[in-house]
Amino acid sequence: MTAPKIVYFGQTPDLGTGSPITILRHLQRLTAHGWKVSIVGESGQSSQTRDAEGWPFFHLSLRKPWWPPFRPENRLLRKIRMHLWAGECAAFFAHPPQAILTYLSLHSELHSEVAAHYALQCGAPLSVIVHDYPPDFPSFQQEKVKTVLRRQHWILNNAQHVWFVSPELAAKYDIPNHKKNVLMPMPEGCATPARWKPEIARKPLIVYAGHSYPVQIPVFRKLGRAIDEAGGRLLILSRKTPEIEELCRTEPVESRDLFPTNREALDFVSSTAAALLVSYSETLEEMPWTATSFPSKFVEFSHTGLPTLIVAPERSSIGNWARVRNYPDFFEATQLDSVRAFVEDLKNEAAWSKKSALVTRFAQTEFNPSVIEAQLESKLTAK
Repeated sequence: MTAPKIVYFGQTPDLGTGSPITILRHLQRLTAHGWKVSIVGESGQSSQTRDAEGWPFFHLSLRKPWWPPFRPENRLLRKIRMHLWAGECAAFFAHPPQAILTYLSLHSELHSEVAAHYALQCGAPLSVIVHDYPPDFPSFQQEKVKTVLRRQHWILNNAQHVWFVSPELAAKYDIPNHKKNVLMPMPEGCATPARWKPEIARKPLIVYAGHSYPVQIPVFRKLGRAIDEAGGRLLILSRKTPEIEELCRTEPVESRDLFPTNREALDFVSSTAAALLVSYSETLEEMPWTATSFPSKFVEFSHTGLPTLIVAPERSSIGNWARVRNYPDFFEATQLDSVRAFVEDLKNEAAWSKKSALVTRFAQTEFNPSVIEAQLESKLTAK
C-alpha cells in the first residue's frame, strides 16, 4: 500500500514554545503513522529540526523574470501571485497529496493562503489549525485588521476542516459550523510523573512556567504574598524582564530563566514543584486574547500530574473550561482566601494526591496527545 502524502504550509516546525512545536509534534506523529510529510515553509528559519526528521522542504520563489510584481495589498497582483505560487507547488509535487495542512499564523496568513489556492487547484482536502485571533493582540497592526480577517475568512471558507484551539475562538469566525472543530494544543505527553514528598509539607513550591507579560505582575504580586502567608513559595520560570526582577526584589517571589528545551522544563517542574500555576492578568481587557486562546502550558504540564492552580478572569477561555468541568482549583485574582486554602491542601498527602489524580485524568483524556492526534487524522482526507 502506498503511503499517504501530506503537505504542510507555514512556519517551519521547530522545538521551543508556541505553535511551531505544536505543528512539529503533529508532523512527527503523522510520520510515525506512515504518512510522507513535505513542507512548504518560510525562508530564513532554522532547518535543523526538519532536516533531522528528513522532511523534504520547499520554499516559494520570491519572483521570476516573467512574473508580474507582487504587492501584498494589491488584490489583483496578490491573486495573480497566489495562482502562480499554487502552480509552483504543483510542480514541486508530481502527484497531488492526500491532504494539505496549514497553521493560520498570527504574524502572516500568506502561506495559508497559498495552501488554500493549491488545495483548490489540486483537489486535496485542506485542514487549518487556528490558535489566535489577531485583533486581540496589542502588537497587531490594527489598521490591517479588516484586510487580514477578510483573507482569513476566505482561507477558512475554502478549507474542508478548521481546528480551533477553543470554542470561543471558533465563535469568532463566520464559517459553516460543519467545518468547525476544537483541537487542544499538542503536548509532548511523556513527562515524569510528580510524586508527593514529605518536604512539600514544610514549604510547597508552586511554579509558573512560560511567557509572562507586564500586565501579569499585579496578579503575581498578590499570589506571591498569599502563597507566602500560607507557608508556600512562588517561582516564576520565565524569561527575565525588568518587571520580573523588580517583583522578585520587592515581593516573596523567586524567578528562574527558561530552560533550553521543553523536556528540561518538564523534568525540573515534575521533580521540584508541589504544584503548577496557570495565571493571567486581573481583567480580560488587559489580556484580551485570553478570551479565546487556551493555555498550552496547562495541557503540556498536566502530564506531570501536578496539582494545578488556575487564576484568570471568569470569562477567559480557561475560565469557561473550568466552569463547564467543575474544576475546583480555578479562581479569580480577588479570591485569595481560596488560594491560601489550595496551598494548605498541598501539605497534606491525601489532598495533594486527590488534586494530582484530577489533573492526571485530563492528561489521559482530552489532553492526551494520542487522542488529539487521532482527532486531527480522522478528518485529514475527508472532503
